[in-house]
Amino acid sequence: MIEKRRSTRVPIHLTLSICDLYKQDVSGIHQLDAPIEVTDISEHGVGFTSECILPLDYYFNASVNFQNDTSYTATLQIVRCNIIDGSHYSYGGAFINPSPELLENIRDHVSLYSE
Repeated sequence: MIEKRRSTRVPIHLTLSICDLYKQDVSGIHQLDAPIEVTDISEHGVGFTSECILPLDYYFNASVNFQNDTSYTATLQIVRCNIIDGSHYSYGGAFINPSPELLENIRDHVSLYSE
C-alpha cells in the first residue's frame, strides 16, 4: 500500500465531541453531539472514528489535549471517510492553520515513536 499522507501518523488516544460542523459559506449543522475517538495524529491532521455519518469538506473546532495536560484549540476539515462496518466510520481530518505550539507538541509525540 502506498502512503499518501504528507507526514507520518502515529497512534494516539483522544476522545473528542463535535457539537457544530460548518462550511466556509457559514452554513452549519448544530447541536450534533457526535462523539469521536481519535486514533492517530500527524502534523497535518488526525484519523478518527465515529458512529455518526459526517459530511466531507465540513469544518469543526476541536480541543487537542496531550498527556502533559496541555490543550490546544484547532480547526479541522473532514477530508476522508471510509465505512468500517454498518455503524462505524473512519475519517481523516486535516488541520487548518495549526498553531506553532500545537505542531511542536505533535512533533514531540511523533518523536516518541521513532526512537
